[in-house]
Amino acid sequence: MKKIYIRAAEQISIQQPLCQTWMTSPIGYDAPYVRAIDPDFREFLAPAETRRLSKVLKRALVTAIAIARETGIGQPDAILAGTGLGCMENTEHFLEALCRNGESMLSPTHFMQSTHNTIASSLAIRSKSQGYNITYAHKDLSFDLALQDAWMQFRLDRIGTALVGGYDELTPSYFTLLKRIGYLGGETQAPGAETAAAVLLSSEQQNALCELAGMRIVYRPTPERLKQTLADLLAETGLTTANLSAVMTGVNGNAKNDAVYHNAIEHLLPGVPTLRYKHLFGTNYSASAYAVYAAAHCLGQGIVPAHMHYGSVPVAECPPQAILLFNQSDGKHYSFTVLRKLCGS
Repeated sequence: MKKIYIRAAEQISIQQPLCQTWMTSPIGYDAPYVRAIDPDFREFLAPAETRRLSKVLKRALVTAIAIARETGIGQPDAILAGTGLGCMENTEHFLEALCRNGESMLSPTHFMQSTHNTIASSLAIRSKSQGYNITYAHKDLSFDLALQDAWMQFRLDRIGTALVGGYDELTPSYFTLLKRIGYLGGETQAPGAETAAAVLLSSEQQNALCELAGMRIVYRPTPERLKQTLADLLAETGLTTANLSAVMTGVNGNAKNDAVYHNAIEHLLPGVPTLRYKHLFGTNYSASAYAVYAAAHCLGQGIVPAHMHYGSVPVAECPPQAILLFNQSDGKHYSFTVLRKLCGS
């Protein structure tokens, strides 16, 4: 069976962008709402592009360009994007102008760049990629579905490389709405933030960070079915719970959200060390992209930073061998992803 590797992973977030300083010197936040720290876009994009494009598009392009520079793969076979809100800032600009001016004096740019699939199509135009291109918009499972699609495309031997990313921007007005429904913004919760994280998948192992060993997504499972889904995934990857170095969860300080993780871990993975990442990168619909990004670099560098540890079970001091990523949405959708260290690395 063809193996799939993560050749590179980049991020623009509330940590220092396009680097891994968060592993040794993370930036801490007390505010409930924080926007991403942007790099100097002029190092990657022409002046006309920096003026014309919205922030989420510039962030997506810059992460892709940084990956292309690192790997030498500038034209992937497939581009897959996961986004919960799409280009929200442009959508708001267009709707506000529509309310203010009626149907006159509207900017076509804001309209053209307001759809969810604008991000993936912009990446394709920039890279001149004419292959498989798709966008998933499914709340907290958006990135997971894009990653699963890419994984299946590899398994079907249809592609050899794929750029998979999670992208979301969080405007002040939409933060207010999400806070009102209790999704984020609580005193004990990770800050509401934005996402721009991408990984390059490849069938070639050269200079890879880790292996994408397998994944499963299941909807409204019974406890027994959820347990069987995880057992099937581990069996397929040749692992057991004893082989897992850690499980990385999406706990974020929201009691309702975290209770789902705690109950599932207690039932499925007792004794397995747990990790977290949203306290570092924030909460939003595409935040699970940061879980893959962070776990890939932990495996690639052979270390799990202490500030990612969560729970009472200690993480072993030896280099991690396999990390299970566990994501859920509303207690209905569940996602398991296994990343594994490369042999001999």
